[in-house]
Amino acid sequence: MQRILAIAVGTSPGKDRPEVSRDVIKGGRVAELRPYIAGLITGLEKLGRKGGENYEIDYATCDLAGLKKLVKAYCDEKKPDAIFAMSTSALKCAMSVCKDVPIIFPSISDPMEDGGAQTNATPGKNATGVRAMRRQTAPDCLELFKVTVPSLKTVYALHKPAYGPAARAMSNLKKAAKRARVAFKPVLVKSLKDIEKAISRLSQTGKDGKPEVGVFVLPDDVVLSASQKICEATQERRIPTFFPATDWVRAKTPSALGGYGVPQRTCGEAAAPYMHKVLQGVPANDLPIKRVGGFEWAVNKAVAQAIGISLPDSVIKAADRVVG
Repeated sequence: MQRILAIAVGTSPGKDRPEVSRDVIKGGRVAELRPYIAGLITGLEKLGRKGGENYEIDYATCDLAGLKKLVKAYCDEKKPDAIFAMSTSALKCAMSVCKDVPIIFPSISDPMEDGGAQTNATPGKNATGVRAMRRQTAPDCLELFKVTVPSLKTVYALHKPAYGPAARAMSNLKKAAKRARVAFKPVLVKSLKDIEKAISRLSQTGKDGKPEVGVFVLPDDVVLSASQKICEATQERRIPTFFPATDWVRAKTPSALGGYGVPQRTCGEAAAPYMHKVLQGVPANDLPIKRVGGFEWAVNKAVAQAIGISLPDSVIKAADRVVG
């Protein structure tokens, strides 16, 4: 039985001591985990690998300092056959402590800039995977937010300090905000508590009840790990939210109002052939890093109604997916 360790940086409150959740496939906990993992499992099944029979997935998520210690201890004890690193921070963490274990990532915006590869064509290290270009397409995402909510005047953008993909997106995001005629306000957060506090300080005001304040989620692992909490808190305060992936635009509420990007689940499935190959013994540094397709624009009519707005007809007709 081959073993995969899936890792993510997370903000959700949990146990006092971070630990690995063992064999999440057999435990039936897949629905609770990142959509990346569900996509990976689907992709591996298409390649003839059945979870719980010829491979297992263990899962770990916590703050970055705790994750590094946890991954090192796990690699020393369990000797995993591969690591599935679900963000830039998780990738850098795994590469720093596991030099000989192949690492597959489902979405890294800047693998060369962040030290994950020498080049995209020849990674040259023990990591490879796919790119969903979330940092590069963040300005498009912001402009679609404004199109979805024409009354927006101020957008608060959540991200953690010094996170490469979010930081590199800033100059283009400011240009996009100018084009969209909205005030762009970056908000630095380091934890779930910071995120909740930032949202609690926002109040929704606008002529005829139309929202003028919105929350924009940057491609940031700490913030994305709190997606469900963000959806709950913003919907309660009648604040529209927009994400750089569409997994949280869901038929049931709480849900994000909208999102634009490649779904995490799609990215996980696109990474499956890489995982399949390294489990067969192909070196990660022989597998070129590729861009993944499947961008979509999704909106939620029920959330729009709950926060007191009607989606423009042009948005409903143009969006790739309309729910609610």
